Amino acid sequence: MSRIAMALGLGLAAAGCNTPTPSLRLSLAGPPSQACPDVDCAKVSMRCPAVMSIRIFDPADPSAPPLHQCVYVAPNLHYDMCTLARVGLASDPIPVRDMEVQIALYPKTIIPIDANDELQCPTNVEYSAATGFPVEQAPAPAMGGHAFYHPGDEFVDVTLGCTDLDAINQSCDVDTQVTVTATVDEFDSRFPVTASSTTAAGLRVSVGEPRSQGSAFVLNPGDAYDLAPADVEPGGGATATWVADIQNLELNKFVCVEVLEEDAQTPAVLQCRPATMSQPLNLAGVWISRATVASILQSISSDPWPMFPSEGLTVGLVIDEGLNPASGIVVTSSADHPDSLGTPSTVKYLAKDGALGGNATSPLGMFVSRDAPFGTQFSVGGPGRQTVVGYGGLVAGKLTVVILAATPAPL
Repeated sequence: MSRIAMALGLGLAAAGCNTPTPSLRLSLAGPPSQACPDVDCAKVSMRCPAVMSIRIFDPADPSAPPLHQCVYVAPNLHYDMCTLARVGLASDPIPVRDMEVQIALYPKTIIPIDANDELQCPTNVEYSAATGFPVEQAPAPAMGGHAFYHPGDEFVDVTLGCTDLDAINQSCDVDTQVTVTATVDEFDSRFPVTASSTTAAGLRVSVGEPRSQGSAFVLNPGDAYDLAPADVEPGGGATATWVADIQNLELNKFVCVEVLEEDAQTPAVLQCRPATMSQPLNLAGVWISRATVASILQSISSDPWPMFPSEGLTVGLVIDEGLNPASGIVVTSSADHPDSLGTPSTVKYLAKDGALGGNATSPLGMFVSRDAPFGTQFSVGGPGRQTVVGYGGLVAGKLTVVILAATPAPL
């Protein structure tokens, strides 16, 4: 049996110092009962979005599980079951005693959402005592399995039976292909990267939406769709464009362009905006030079060789109608995030000497935030100016950029 390349750490409330913290491992069933097309996840199709239910509970009291997680699972670029490796387990403490673990997978189209936009997975799934797989009657999941954790176990192995795999793969038969195009602007000059430049040749451009994982947001490679350089007319001034036709692109609140300069040893740069499903979907990303990234890191750290913060960083730039850095502009923030309670995030301004300080932008026009959760709205406005907003916030390991145009209000 070939295991899916995943290990989800269980946050167990350890009763003893030597009690190991186990990991949850998933595999696909072979014959004879509820056999999947293959035990290799790369050979089993998952073409449509799904929802995974994870329940861990005391068998004596299944009505009050210490962990009941209902998680959205997007198809990966290969549209196969290896996408299950991207699921992150919540860090809820689990008692160190015999516990039952139930895993079920459903088509996303049948899972309701409550008033708080939370997925509501079924809780009354029956599992066969003989096979460990779901009993094939409503509300049977498309895939599922259960197992038991015993204190001291290093792993909890759950084999998933393919109860009704077509329920997932036929749930998005409607053609939802979207053509996504993106250009990339230089942070320092605000001009688009040209197709003939050495910069364009070294950029990898993708599109996706960060997702919550515990108390942080992440955008893993498997959650982003790569765009390919588009052919352009010969000539030195043509704007570089990246494009892809993406099937079943799912966006909830935001869409981000991720730009990675592969040989520069700099973090990937995100520029995000509220999600729309226009056709085609035209987006813009940002490239920041290695020297500019180094100067930004130096401004937020006293270390002579500062490392990029693992939790991520938001960097903003306020520009005027001539695309030049705008000074004397106050940037406000309001966090659009369920854990933020709407409290403003910290905004600090970069001075010309590289230090952080002041109550408004310096001639550099730049600001940083190290505590804004992803989804934070940054804005500029005031007397005689239009109110302009942009979205940013922390994404683990990424540099999120917010560009705000401080333009005069229309007469």
